Amino acid sequence: MAGLLWKRGTTLGQGGFSVVSALFRGVTLPSIIVVKSCNYSDSQSLKEEVEILRMFKHSPYIVHCFGANVSFEDNVNLYNLLLEYASGGSLADRLQNCNSLSEFEVKKHTKNVLIGLSCIHNKGIIHCDIKPGNILLVGADRTAKIADFGLSMTLEQGMNQKQGIIRGTERYMAPESVINTEYTPKVDIWALGCTVYELITGTPQWEDAMCWTKSSLRNQSFRIQSCQMRLEIFWKNVL
Repeated sequence: MAGLLWKRGTTLGQGGFSVVSALFRGVTLPSIIVVKSCNYSDSQSLKEEVEILRMFKHSPYIVHCFGANVSFEDNVNLYNLLLEYASGGSLADRLQNCNSLSEFEVKKHTKNVLIGLSCIHNKGIIHCDIKPGNILLVGADRTAKIADFGLSMTLEQGMNQKQGIIRGTERYMAPESVINTEYTPKVDIWALGCTVYELITGTPQWEDAMCWTKSSLRNQSFRIQSCQMRLEIFWKNVL
């Protein structure tokens, strides 16, 4: 894609170091894709994300990466990562629109994410930030795909993570990653469990993210609150 000039569209989101925008004027690509941009001085995380996404270019449940570092007609000197466009937004957007999802829809999305996580973990990667906002709904059939590998690490990095460095979003973080700064694939499964609960009930399991302190977690009693809708025995066992 070198030499092509692209046009930035609407800003879709913003993180600590990057901005996500819609992107137009594809030739062999879809008519709309997404660009994640940051200054070159902050580009190491995006470069690592590119390498991770390239491992999963054939996975149907991980957002697709089309490449990086293309040129734009605005001539802004940024590092750019090209990603698949999610016309259905994220599961966080879906929750905002309908409060909670049907059991059928939750099962469908959970199955897809579990397959995606299995692929990620089999490659020795831990996502570290599974949550409704990082699960995108792509295409007319709204296929759930895992996105945003900005906080991801390898299994080896997870075993050697320095004390005090915490990765993730507080209310979805596993207790061991907060108390011991320990990261294994289990932290992604915990986060997915929190996500599933939120999709079913429309409410996060822990409303107050400030409960995620080392002292409170050591004394925390983890109870599943009563769901606001009837669940099959299957879901009661999962939760």
